[in-house]
Amino acid sequence: MYLVDEENHIIHDMSFTKYECQIKKIPEDKKRKIHTLDQVKRMVDTNHRPQYNGCQWCMPEYHIFDITKIFS
Repeated sequence: MYLVDEENHIIHDMSFTKYECQIKKIPEDKKRKIHTLDQVKRMVDTNHRPQYNGCQWCMPEYHIFDITKIFS
């Protein structure tokens, strides 16, 4: 099962969560559950709007680092 943070557009893998994910700090009204990896892949795809990102700690293979955020 996967947990979507609708506020920050981050997807967490509930079977590999870590302390750094800070899942308890996500407001209840901003949480959504997803049950398939195919749906996660579609949401992380660049054509999906809004575009979601995998959590850098529990889903590093789906995390896309935006280098432009360093310079802003």
